[in-house]
Amino acid sequence: MKIKKLTQNQKTAVTSAVYPIFSLALIFALWAITAAQTGSDLLIPSIGKTFEGLGALLSDKATYVDIAATLLRALRGFVLSFAIALALSVAAAFLKPFAKILAPIIAIMRSTPTMSVILLCLLWTNTQIAPVFVTVLIIFPLLYTAFYSAITGVDKKLTDMAKVYKVPFATRLFKLYIPSALPTVFSAVRSTLSLTVKLTIAAEVLAQTKNSIGVDMQLANLYLETPTLIAWTLIAIVLGALLEIAVYALGRLCMRWKNA
Repeated sequence: MKIKKLTQNQKTAVTSAVYPIFSLALIFALWAITAAQTGSDLLIPSIGKTFEGLGALLSDKATYVDIAATLLRALRGFVLSFAIALALSVAAAFLKPFAKILAPIIAIMRSTPTMSVILLCLLWTNTQIAPVFVTVLIIFPLLYTAFYSAITGVDKKLTDMAKVYKVPFATRLFKLYIPSALPTVFSAVRSTLSLTVKLTIAAEVLAQTKNSIGVDMQLANLYLETPTLIAWTLIAIVLGALLEIAVYALGRLCMRWKNA
């Protein structure tokens, strides 16, 4: 009986699957050892207790309402940040005076402590709007910087050639700027989506936002329900991971369009 040799692509796929599995196994092993050494579910609950808490959450309809509400706030803030960052980065890329005016503002926004932003937003807005506002103020400068670098990083020789041959702006946009900027744009979106979820939850905790993962985490902490608190943390991690996977899949589709 012949044993088929794996192709290079198959080897790469196997390797890509093995490393994450190994990492997860290592995390769970360390978790189990630490929980056994501590011997207290109040400090570090066992894996079994944590997944019992997770099962109880997933069997409650209210859990899905809170997850959906937090996800909606995070996406709303991210979409607003994306739209504003894209519009301003395009304007700044083609209008140098505007870029110079905007540069110190972006620098200040990037340097402002996250906690200060959250606390100020609580003063300026209500408990429902605060998490969205926080997301916009923190995520916008990150996306703007990435988008501006992507647009201005397009090969100058190609842009100059397009101008010399008077290539229509629409053609330059769809055939030159967008394909060149797409990898950087998707990389920025992937890296900021998980951060958006974390920021939204943090703002929900301080704002006491009704129907939210943040308030559920705070209640679990208040009543010393550590397994439930970690279960909510796992839900938040999975939520962020699923968003990143969705962006990665969308990016692959767009790369195929780019290469078509």
